[in-house]
Amino acid sequence: MVATRVRAPDLRVDLRVGLPLSAATVAIALLAAHKLGAAGLFAPLALALVAAFLLRPVVAVTLVVALTVLCEGSTFGIFTFASHLYAQVYKDVSLLDVLVILAVLAVFLDLIRDRRPLYVPGPLRLPLLLLLLAMVAGALEGRANGSSIRFVVASENVLLYLLLLPLAVVNLKLDGRQLKLLLAGAVALAIVKAGLGLAEVASGHGQLVEGSTPITYYEPTANWLIMMVLLGISAMLLARAKSPRWTLFGVPLLLACLLLSYRRSFWIAAALGFLLVLLLGTSPMGRRLLLPVGLLVVLAIWLLGSIHFQSQSPIVKRFVSIETSKLDANVEDRYRLDERANVIAEIERQPITGIGMTIPWKATARPLPIEHEGGRLYVHFAALWFWLKLGMLGLCSYIA
Repeated sequence: MVATRVRAPDLRVDLRVGLPLSAATVAIALLAAHKLGAAGLFAPLALALVAAFLLRPVVAVTLVVALTVLCEGSTFGIFTFASHLYAQVYKDVSLLDVLVILAVLAVFLDLIRDRRPLYVPGPLRLPLLLLLLAMVAGALEGRANGSSIRFVVASENVLLYLLLLPLAVVNLKLDGRQLKLLLAGAVALAIVKAGLGLAEVASGHGQLVEGSTPITYYEPTANWLIMMVLLGISAMLLARAKSPRWTLFGVPLLLACLLLSYRRSFWIAAALGFLLVLLLGTSPMGRRLLLPVGLLVVLAIWLLGSIHFQSQSPIVKRFVSIETSKLDANVEDRYRLDERANVIAEIERQPITGIGMTIPWKATARPLPIEHEGGRLYVHFAALWFWLKLGMLGLCSYIA
């Protein structure tokens, strides 16, 4: 019988790595605590999370998108803690800005590690180039009109998302299984968001429309995602494709959330989108019926807007307010019409360069029936906002 000796592991290498790492961790924590107070003690953990974020580009991009969808519209209601995603962490830079930058950086570091070239799809090349040039023009015009360069650059953060995130998404290294998981995750995210919105309405919280009616979501992202998921499920049913049962169970939640958003533009978009799905997914006979059906939908909307309903239902009131005479009578709708007139007047004065980023438009064409905080930095019609703020290049980039 041969005796064997168990040799103790050599800890010298571990100590050579572990001791400097521990010392660095303590030093970072103490330095951060000196600058930031007790919260600085979590700085090493934050750095570790950043490192993990940068090593997982798919997780990073997915997390940023999911957090944005879940947290948007959290200023009102019972989930106000989610609004911290937009809290400023350094001057004009928000936490969301930091996460987007890290997600994009994670994708580009992954390209460098794998020695893959940056892929820019053909249909994106002209739009992204025009957007980049428009952002530069809008920043220069805003600076020339008196804004600080730091404030102008920070105000273009959403445009920067629009510029970089498409490139990050198309350069993710994904296989078929991951794509299916991401699509299923998007549907699940829409159902969860719809449930949260309905919970706020049921509890009487949330932003109010028409003075006293709580709504699910006023912001566009949630309504757009819910609408797209509903159209996608409709397309699958028309194509007789197999879909998980839980997606069908979520349809009532999605429909209720979209309806209780009281967003007339999304109601109309959903109806027209469903007609488009019918056009692309039905037989030639069904396609021939699309035009008559579309005309009937338009006629129904016009008739509903012309009939004087006695119903006190907020949904009915909101729907019949689409009629032009109702728009003129409602203060908020009247504001949008006057806003558009004033914005068009500003564009006519500076059609080529626009007025620049951070510069408010002036109510010179029509007086406003009501003022909103920061309202003159915003335009409800997106194409006019791009033209007003970024000039002719902005309009071209929007169209492209």
